[in-house]
Amino acid sequence: MQIVNHDFDLHCHTTASDGSRSPAELLELAVSRGLTTLAITDHDTVEGMRSLMDASLDKELGIRLIAGTEFSCLWQGMTIHMLAFDFDLAGSEVAALLEKQKTRRLDRARVIADKLERKLKIADLYARAETFAESGVPARPHFAQALLEMEAVESIDVAFKKYLGAGKIGDVKLYWPDLEEVLTAVKRSKGYSSLAHPFKYKMTATKLRRLMAEIKACGGDAVEISVPDINSGEFGWIQQEAGKLGLAQSAGSDYHGAMMPWRQLGRFPKMAQSLPSLIDVLRARQ
Repeated sequence: MQIVNHDFDLHCHTTASDGSRSPAELLELAVSRGLTTLAITDHDTVEGMRSLMDASLDKELGIRLIAGTEFSCLWQGMTIHMLAFDFDLAGSEVAALLEKQKTRRLDRARVIADKLERKLKIADLYARAETFAESGVPARPHFAQALLEMEAVESIDVAFKKYLGAGKIGDVKLYWPDLEEVLTAVKRSKGYSSLAHPFKYKMTATKLRRLMAEIKACGGDAVEISVPDINSGEFGWIQQEAGKLGLAQSAGSDYHGAMMPWRQLGRFPKMAQSLPSLIDVLRARQ
């Protein structure tokens, strides 16, 4: 798939979750690349995005910032990610659910730290990892950075291969809300939702089709179709299936910064011509 420059990005991360740039640095990068609309979608938090809105940096730099987050949730025993956009921030069901997610992530982080400290016979790993997490909730990339700083591993890549990747000691499973709970909360908070990176879950076509049908039935709005790592066959299939279900398309780079340098802010494939675009809905909304 040909990757092109866009003037928006609806999927990116900061140091508030597992990105390498602070919210302010990411916003400056967006402006330098000519973006006019940006949704920061940190994992299960809005703290990074909220800090920019509170400081009115988006208005100062002339870019529209849309409230966003990337929810972790469960569907048929699998963890999937749903992007949420333009929801009410205060006193909403999304706000309440994000508080629950924060508690769950804190509990998980303490378990990861305990397991790795015992395994590697080191101390104060949680405190070290916490310094890399702007939201105060360390995730696996922050533990990888801490291990590197403590010279317990030679690189971030080694940290994941040995200790933090899928099936390793630091891959601590967590209870997430189910798909319907997340989608209901987003809808009741006047927001929009989209399935993130649909081919990342390694589902069969039949199972992915069922997932999209359930997202639609639960009030979901879109599927993320234009993502950097999609191939032409996947692109054609997913836009056709989304069209059958009446789902719109979302798009974004899933930018993480230095941790995934091959993903660049605002750069992803062209949008599908046959589907309505969530970015148009969000831009039209006041």
